[in-house]
Amino acid sequence: MPGTVRVEPAGVDITVGDGETVMHAAEREGYRWPTVCHGQAVCTTCFFEVIAGGDNLLPPADVERAALATSPAQLVPREHEIRLACQVQVRGDVTVRKLGVRRP
Repeated sequence: MPGTVRVEPAGVDITVGDGETVMHAAEREGYRWPTVCHGQAVCTTCFFEVIAGGDNLLPPADVERAALATSPAQLVPREHEIRLACQVQVRGDVTVRKLGVRRP
């Protein structure tokens, strides 16, 4: 089931298809999503905060859980869940916070 990811503070809406990750959907729609490893779940630069609709994200797979466990993003106290855009898939609408998402 596809969904729309609203990215704040940019105010960008990205349509994510079945089996597609948030980061790859953003790139397909012409947006730059901050990353270093380009989808390998190594750098964790693509992390975002889930602001609303977290129940519309598929649960993290082992590779995402392992990457997040060692990610510097976890060191900063946050009130919202952290996920990796290169790994997470959606099944409905979600609002996230990620700086740096923009058109190239």
